[in-house]
Amino acid sequence: MTFLDGPGPGKPFRQHRRHNIELKVHYEGDAGYIEQVVGNISLGGLKITGPITDGVGDRVELAILLPHLAEPVRVTGEVAWVERQGGGPEATVGVRFLDLTPDLKVLLGAVLRTTTSHE
Repeated sequence: MTFLDGPGPGKPFRQHRRHNIELKVHYEGDAGYIEQVVGNISLGGLKITGPITDGVGDRVELAILLPHLAEPVRVTGEVAWVERQGGGPEATVGVRFLDLTPDLKVLLGAVLRTTTSHE
């Protein structure tokens, strides 16, 4: 998710519309590698839940499996926000895409436009 400064901590404004589409994502950060199906993605980033120990500002590597492509698209991201439940390792994080190329933006945009559910 691409954010502009919000009205306070933890309250960023979204710059891109989120789409509820299920895509498999490989996430690599401090805790290692996880594979998850995400249901919340935009041209600016995504939301993912799992055993994630990364903090705000940490860089992560993503591989997103898009429909009709044999290989995942690879993107570097930055953790924009973190929500932790209890004291365990499970967390939901928002990841901002840092190096989405123009071609990848067009490709991802085409996939997202085929969805009908937005937030």
